Amino acid sequence: GEELALFLPAPAPVPAVVTRAPQAAAADVGTLDGVARTLLERLTHSHRRVEAWAERSMGSVQVANTRGVLAGYDVTLAGAGVVVESIGAGSAPPLRLFWSGSSLPTLLDLEQMVTEAERRLGPPPLGPGALKVAAPPVYLTPRAVATFLRPVRAALVGYEALLGRSPFRGKAGEMVLDRKLSIVDDALTPGRPGSRPVDDDGVPSRRVPVVTEGVLQTCLADLMVGARAGVPSTGHAWRFPQAPPRVGFTNLRMAPGPDDEWARLAAARTGLLVHDLDWGPGPSPLGGIVTFRAPWCYLIEAGQVVGRLEGVVLSADVFEVLGEGRVRAVGNDATWVGAQCLPSLVVDGVQAAVEG
Repeated sequence: GEELALFLPAPAPVPAVVTRAPQAAAADVGTLDGVARTLLERLTHSHRRVEAWAERSMGSVQVANTRGVLAGYDVTLAGAGVVVESIGAGSAPPLRLFWSGSSLPTLLDLEQMVTEAERRLGPPPLGPGALKVAAPPVYLTPRAVATFLRPVRAALVGYEALLGRSPFRGKAGEMVLDRKLSIVDDALTPGRPGSRPVDDDGVPSRRVPVVTEGVLQTCLADLMVGARAGVPSTGHAWRFPQAPPRVGFTNLRMAPGPDDEWARLAAARTGLLVHDLDWGPGPSPLGGIVTFRAPWCYLIEAGQVVGRLEGVVLSADVFEVLGEGRVRAVGNDATWVGAQCLPSLVVDGVQAAVEG
């Protein structure tokens, strides 16, 4: 590759952040089995087939360079999940939910998963003719927002963001999203999957505002991309065995808004409630125009959920949908989905169709 002058970081104080939970480190097979069995017992029903799992891993990370940096930290990661398959006529599609963090899930975390599962499985299925509007308002819950934001995440990191095809390239200080939206990347959030005191280039971690009230503050870089673009690293290097380094988010956090559940349903009016999205085939996410399958999609009429729709496909230019004036509501329900903390969103400009 091209020759670059990399200015390696010198030794510096490393911030404190919780990346290891003694409880998770000490968890044995019996403890993990108890977590999985709790989910299994709470969701087991005569017309369901349920699988539950729990796991944990532990290790340490050390980063060093020729300028004298030697930093390290211990890390644990725990996860729990469930797959629920309905049996019988009019069965819902397989339901998959997961939870992750540096510590084992609490009983409250598990109960929230159970509540979400029952909430999804409750409404009855509707016929294919129930969807009568081609571009209804769409209420995306946090798990759906995590997938919907994929083009935005791609546009904010690395070479494409600073030197490539990102629609945000060169727009620092400009409005790029709706002013209701603010995004930070925070590696110093305690106990989350992306938390760390130092990145894999040896740059100390910090909280980085990325978009503030719709205005782009910065894009994320590591030492190599920063050297190419002539900007400092933001501390977002990730390195993996036998692979080139890449730039990526640590813990992405979108600021919650003021809208509670009733306000979000009212904003959606006669629209769609979407609990999850599957990324569909198509061009690069940097183009913004993306197709999603919505296996957990519900019809809203007069602010009330009336039933589940099957075979729904959504398509949208994500950058346009999240642009100025297109976001109807931002929820007060910011929820951790892996390493992302996201609120629900109610948006316009999404095309909806039913397959078949």
